[in-house]
Amino acid sequence: MRICFHGTADELDLVAGRPLMVLLTAHGLPRMRVFELYQARVLAHPYDGRYRLCAEMAETEVRPDA
Repeated sequence: MRICFHGTADELDLVAGRPLMVLLTAHGLPRMRVFELYQARVLAHPYDGRYRLCAEMAETEVRPDA
């Protein structure tokens, strides 16, 4: 699955520096799902000095002892 984030260089630095992303899910589903980001690319956005970070995202499991 591909995901893109739009923001300033500082905002995208927060996302790009983390290989895992935790998403909260809707009611009735498992509370959290963990995704691994890979093949990330940063592109200059044509407006206001913003950038776009696009990456592939795959669901992964995190062990409690990790």
